[in-house]
Amino acid sequence: MPKNPTSASAAPPEYIYGRRPIFEVLLAGKRALHKLWILEGSQGGLVEEILRLARERGVPLEWSRRDRLDRLAPGHHQGLVAQVSATQYLELEDFLGRLGPSESALLLALDEIEDPQNVGAMLRSAGFFAASGVIVPRWRSAPVGQTAARASSGAIEHVPLIRVRNLADALLTLQAAGFRAIGADVQGAPLWTLERSARTVLVVGNEGRGLRRLVRERCDVLAGIPRRGKLDSLNVASATAIFLYEYFRGMEEVSTKI
Repeated sequence: MPKNPTSASAAPPEYIYGRRPIFEVLLAGKRALHKLWILEGSQGGLVEEILRLARERGVPLEWSRRDRLDRLAPGHHQGLVAQVSATQYLELEDFLGRLGPSESALLLALDEIEDPQNVGAMLRSAGFFAASGVIVPRWRSAPVGQTAARASSGAIEHVPLIRVRNLADALLTLQAAGFRAIGADVQGAPLWTLERSARTVLVVGNEGRGLRRLVRERCDVLAGIPRRGKLDSLNVASATAIFLYEYFRGMEEVSTKI
């Protein structure tokens, strides 16, 4: 029997802040909002829509002074802070069980990404390009918390998160389910030269070290972005956005030829 998403029932609630992240939590409806603090005098635009959705869902509201919000949120909160239930994760087996026998999918796998800003930016790209899910290792990776949620501009609420114990083993499971693993590597062949697969997992490595040895070896092929200038690399989040764009552009070209 499939398990429920692993939000870890014992996990404490989280705090998120900023208008867009809170709006997306309300819009997606995946997580419960336990309370919403609003800066006194806030009104108009997205704030009004957030208040409308919060009232519809029975979220307790508290109008607060700025110093109260500053204590709740470590960053620029834009006058809004919310306490929400913990981030939900899927087990890999459950995700695969939901795929139809011939259903295509693109997954993004993060191999020990350490900066939560990068994690958030990569989730934002995955959400923009409608990736099927993002795989996050359980250990030795940046937490998918406040910072990542804010950097994702709400994408974290719409992109399925899949948590695995061992990424190298997860790649074997995916390959057995028909996925082709493409590892992002500066020495790899240009992505646009590679044959497209209906089921693909794009594996992106650590900001400094890149892919770990065993993860690299488990990939079916390595793909890179050819350098034109003097700099030898891109920020991992920027490179991920380019990879995702190129992958979907190539898939569209394939579909138009059929």
